[in-house]
Amino acid sequence: MKHYKPLVFILLVLLSFSCKKKKSSSEIIVEYPIVFLNNLEVDLDTVPLDQFIVRESYDFPTNLDDELKKHGTNKQSIKSAVLLSLRLQELDYAYADSTKYFNFKDLKEIYLDIKESAVGQELIAQKTFIPDVRNNIINMDIIGSELKSYLQKETFRMVFKYRKRRQIHQEIPFTIVGKFKIVADPVK
Repeated sequence: MKHYKPLVFILLVLLSFSCKKKKSSSEIIVEYPIVFLNNLEVDLDTVPLDQFIVRESYDFPTNLDDELKKHGTNKQSIKSAVLLSLRLQELDYAYADSTKYFNFKDLKEIYLDIKESAVGQELIAQKTFIPDVRNNIINMDIIGSELKSYLQKETFRMVFKYRKRRQIHQEIPFTIVGKFKIVADPVK
């Protein structure tokens, strides 16, 4: 019995040397500001208040390469990507007196989809009740979808679906700021 203990110890040491250490995944939090140059509304919009208005953005480039490279990874190594937060913010400087013009109180509800032709379209955030008080910022409620396939592409689009509380006769330029949690394997 005394001879078995050293043999077991030697066997365990040999096994530990023969096992390759697996590199751990990198967890990255990326804040992704997007300036949305198209506006939610156009002058004298005539869509009835009970109907949804659908606006699709232009292509957003997924400029994540530099940020991922800082963490020793790349787009192809992404294992998971989820949206942590999403904020819409009105650009007040667009009008001399923005208190007279449109702001988010004029919207009743809003839904935001992500879209890419090869991946499809998916709801990622919503605000089902927007208070009827002056509001320049909407912090969206996140759905929690897996967005890896979208962020691995070169571009994606956003689709806005919203209903108005009242008729709006001014455009609203705004920015979108999203924060993603990305888990990726290190590049070998």
